[in-house]
Amino acid sequence: MKNAACILSFLFLVSCKPLLLKMYQIKDPAVETKAGILKAALRYGMDTSGILTASADDFLATLSTQSLPDIAVFDSAGAYIEYRRTDTSCNSGLFDFIPSLHAEGSYKKTGRASLQEELKKLRDINGDVISAPVEKADFYLLIYWSVWTGKLNKDHVKVWEQLAMQNKKCTIKVFKVNLDIQEYWPATTKAQLLRLMAKRK
Repeated sequence: MKNAACILSFLFLVSCKPLLLKMYQIKDPAVETKAGILKAALRYGMDTSGILTASADDFLATLSTQSLPDIAVFDSAGAYIEYRRTDTSCNSGLFDFIPSLHAEGSYKKTGRASLQEELKKLRDINGDVISAPVEKADFYLLIYWSVWTGKLNKDHVKVWEQLAMQNKKCTIKVFKVNLDIQEYWPATTKAQLLRLMAKRK
């Protein structure tokens, strides 16, 4: 399993904060169904449209490069925009960055994978390849989240999406990428990932 060490390290850091786990209702990762994902989204006040999932083959690689929740920002051409001021900056900067976006702005490009490349790794909530053309916008946000990160979705994901909708200086298209273990994946993949996650206990 690629990137197993990265995933275990991340989970270990989370598990060392019992108060945070309880406060934000963070739980152990589990296999999630479409119905469960939509139910969680509604529970935390999130819009249930635009929810994507990771393909089974790309799940670990995607999860290992993201904190949860977090966002990848892209311009109208699909080029990645770095919102962090420094490599050690946390995602709190997004609460100011999203409202500041405007169509004529100049932003830091890093050469990281484009929106088009990232979308190839994703599936819709039913597990189907994304075939429909992406709606044109000034900016695109891939918001990474999971059911098991609990109330962080209400405090972060919900608010980020609202900030994007409220920004009248540009058009922003939001995709919410669910990074839970998906019920539609092959049984062997689900079993391997559940064993991997259980090792942190």
